[in-house]
Amino acid sequence: MSDPLIAALVYTDGVYPDHAIGRAIEPLRERGIPLAGAIQRDPDDRPGRHPCDLLLENLANGEVTAIAEHRGKEARGCRLDVGILTEIAEAVSSSLHADEPRLLIVNKFGKIEADGGGLREAIADAVDLGIPVLVGVPMRNLDRWRAFAGSFSVELPADAAAISDWLESQGLPARAGSRDGAARDAAMVG
Repeated sequence: MSDPLIAALVYTDGVYPDHAIGRAIEPLRERGIPLAGAIQRDPDDRPGRHPCDLLLENLANGEVTAIAEHRGKEARGCRLDVGILTEIAEAVSSSLHADEPRLLIVNKFGKIEADGGGLREAIADAVDLGIPVLVGVPMRNLDRWRAFAGSFSVELPADAAAISDWLESQGLPARAGSRDGAARDAAMVG
């Protein structure tokens, strides 16, 4: 592979790349290509929903988990439940070895990852296994991301077309009708 094994989707703080990632990986999901990692999902619009209702989907098994501490209606600011995030990180790391994914997706290289925890170990494991990694990196953590990933990473805008181009460079059929996509998919699944 000529391109770096990791694509960092650099985004402005507070402007998450979830929708761009979702659009870019949809063709992979439709083809049944095994994925690992976690992506943030929008909570439903139920009445009384708090802005801190943060949900992560485990891409290996489809399980959706609330990751914020429930601190009451009047709480100001969101706080991640580190215990739940640790459980998700362990499940993601296990799936890298058990499920033979073709891509690891990490929703965000957040404060916990910048400090050495969260899904950071899964990123390193994926690189060791030769599995491409797609990760959202907020501007506030960009220096720490660069120190961690070094030359293994290319920085991309959080744009579905840019993500699809990078996925294609990694041999992943990210567009409908991509060249040899059906034959590759059949060989991977069968």
